[in-house]
Amino acid sequence: MAKPHDHTDTKSAEGGAPKDEGLEYPGAVPVAADELPVISDKDLDRQRAKSRGKKGSDAAGADSENPFKGGFGAIRQVRAAAKRRAEAHDKVKSLKAELEESQKVLDHRTKIEADYEKIVATQNDALLVQGQASARAQAVIDQQSAEKSDLEGRLAQMKAEHEEQLRPYRELMESTKGRADDAAKTLADAKRQAKAADQQLGEATKRREQSVASANRSVDNSQERLRKAEGELDALKADSNASSAVVQKKQSDIVAERAHLDAARADLDRITNECKQLVDSAQANLAAQRRALESAETAADVAKREADEHREEYERLYNAALAGERELSDEIAKRDRAITSAGKEKQDADARQAEAQKLLDEATEIHATPEVSTELAHTIAQGRKELEERMKSAQKLAHEEKHLREATRKQRFLFIGAIVLAVALVALVATFVMRTL
Repeated sequence: MAKPHDHTDTKSAEGGAPKDEGLEYPGAVPVAADELPVISDKDLDRQRAKSRGKKGSDAAGADSENPFKGGFGAIRQVRAAAKRRAEAHDKVKSLKAELEESQKVLDHRTKIEADYEKIVATQNDALLVQGQASARAQAVIDQQSAEKSDLEGRLAQMKAEHEEQLRPYRELMESTKGRADDAAKTLADAKRQAKAADQQLGEATKRREQSVASANRSVDNSQERLRKAEGELDALKADSNASSAVVQKKQSDIVAERAHLDAARADLDRITNECKQLVDSAQANLAAQRRALESAETAADVAKREADEHREEYERLYNAALAGERELSDEIAKRDRAITSAGKEKQDADARQAEAQKLLDEATEIHATPEVSTELAHTIAQGRKELEERMKSAQKLAHEEKHLREATRKQRFLFIGAIVLAVALVALVATFVMRTL
């Protein structure tokens, strides 16, 4: 803890002469804030007397000698004093917390020592009771575990017997199910083929209608052209001015058109016969596919019915076997619940037993070491004395900081004002320069 310095024995670095007592500002700025001396009331009184003894001109000269350096030094000294006061306050707070904790420990040891006989009797009884409870719970666990092991063996044997009994029925069920699946696939294929045959018949019928209609239009168009040509030929023959060459040309056109008409009629007959054959073939294919579909449907129904019968038989036997297994499983679950409950009871009893042993050990240790309580009480008494001294020191540092602030208020305000004024002047100059550019 920093203490006020006595400046009467301090030598200067150059001449070895004693330094002047009192405040060391303006001008004498320490290297670091932690190295600054604490200014006492005595120093402040001497400084005030010295300031009042000087003439006004001397005081003005001193203030104007180096106001920036003196103001800066005053601010640093105030900050150093505030730091020392805060550190002292923190030490007081820390010591007070340590004393409170130590006092709690001492009170606890005192209470345990006062109730030692009662604590020993109570905790010994608790150890006995909880030990018996733990033993009872362990006996239940052992018994239920043995019963559970026997039931698990019986259940394993029962499952093996049921598996052996159900195997033929399961194999028969699986084989019939396979046949039913195959029959269902065959039925699906038959349905697709019947649908395709029906579509083929529809396409053949539609193609026949379109082809016959197109051939009929060709015949009709040829007949219309022939009638038109014959009419034009009759008109030419009736016209006395018509040349023989034109009449011959028209007669040639009529002969060619009759040949076209004969060819169109022949195409009509051929297309009609071909389309009829296609439609008849499609109808025959559709009839065959429908017969195959009916046969597949019958086979699929029989296979499915057989598979359902064997599946139902297997499920009935399986459920009967599962019911017997479930009874043993329920009994095993009951043992599991009993083991879990007894385990929790044992855990609780062991925890209470451990707590009782812990309290008993603590009371025994405190009773066997009274010198520890005596030493702790002595330490607390010394700590309280130290706390009182630290509190006085903290109060003294706070008082010194207050007086230092009052004594340096003018210098600090002048320094801050000068800084503000300099900043304002720089801003005005910058503004003026910017406007002139």
